[in-house]
Amino acid sequence: MVYYYKELLESGLNRYQIEKKVVNNELYKIEKGIYSNEEYPSELAIITKKYSKAILTLNSAFFYYELTDKIPDYYYLATDKKARNIENKSIKQIFTKKELLDIGLTKMKIEDTEVNIYDKERMLIELIRYKSKLPYELYKEVLNNYRKIKDKLNFIKLYKYAQNFNNSYIMKNIETEVM
Repeated sequence: MVYYYKELLESGLNRYQIEKKVVNNELYKIEKGIYSNEEYPSELAIITKKYSKAILTLNSAFFYYELTDKIPDYYYLATDKKARNIENKSIKQIFTKKELLDIGLTKMKIEDTEVNIYDKERMLIELIRYKSKLPYELYKEVLNNYRKIKDKLNFIKLYKYAQNFNNSYIMKNIETEVM
């Protein structure tokens, strides 16, 4: 598990005890202010801790939902449009309007880490919204996999989400391409 230094202090440890745990390899300093009880925590666990308000989206979400088997080159994170730029070469930041950011937000356990991720219904909307920006092969693969699981999707939720976006365009495309 990954912790902030502040969290360790709040758990009852003091600076001396934290340093002693690091020396005894009971705790590992990953970077300034970030510690773990594992020597090599996953990159996802560190990113999730550092950017706790960000949400996995696009290629990352498609991969974790097994809608594609292509491992993404980056972690795609949706953040508020006014959020500070994330300075990390492993991350592609997707700026999103504040009123759209939390639509479809859910939690998922990945590699023993609970992450913020958009649900499958929101990701279908994102697939249509970003169609022209995604590699064609990825788009077709994800679309075909959505066709296979269309009976498991919550269409009431999907329509409700779509009302917050360009509803007619998105739903028309979903109805023609997925149904």
